[in-house]
Amino acid sequence: MLYHTVEPALTMTISPTWDLFIVVFFGLVITYSFIIGKHEAVKIIISTYIAILAVEGIGNIVERLTGQNQPMLSMLGLPIDANMLTAGKLLAFIMLVVFIAVRGGLSIDYTKDHGGIVNVALTALFGAATAGLLLTTLFIFVLDLPLLDPAIQNTETVQALMSKSNLMQVMVKNQDLWFSLPALILVAVGFLSNEGHEDE
Repeated sequence: MLYHTVEPALTMTISPTWDLFIVVFFGLVITYSFIIGKHEAVKIIISTYIAILAVEGIGNIVERLTGQNQPMLSMLGLPIDANMLTAGKLLAFIMLVVFIAVRGGLSIDYTKDHGGIVNVALTALFGAATAGLLLTTLFIFVLDLPLLDPAIQNTETVQALMSKSNLMQVMVKNQDLWFSLPALILVAVGFLSNEGHEDE
């Protein structure tokens, strides 16, 4: 009697990691910055800052009002828990960024256009700064953490994520840098691009 041995098929599973997610996110945002151009990328940065402040302010107001009226809302069958508030803040943030960038009436005009390689480098820089700002903000909103709190890396959830990802450690430990970097770049580029305009 002949026995046929069947070898098990080789299976390869690709498990997404936080490192991969962060790299892909940066890649997508930088690529999108090249698609829309330097001036539109600046509008995204400004829109993100405005949206962050608006969502944090509105979120605090809603949280205070719902906290005071939680018993009545529960009686009406409208309980609002932390997960609903987090999802609402995240959705509001994304919608505000898009709305302000597209319909907010922002207009970016640099007097001096360096062109060529400088424009390419600036667009990539704007894209990277935007990606860092967006990712840090989304991360904080999803985990319902306070903005720019140096103690967030000591929370149990964040420590668990940081232990699995080196890039996540970079994002969390340098959150203050990711929040300030886009603004610093805008100031520097604005100064250099408009330098000498008053003398002309």
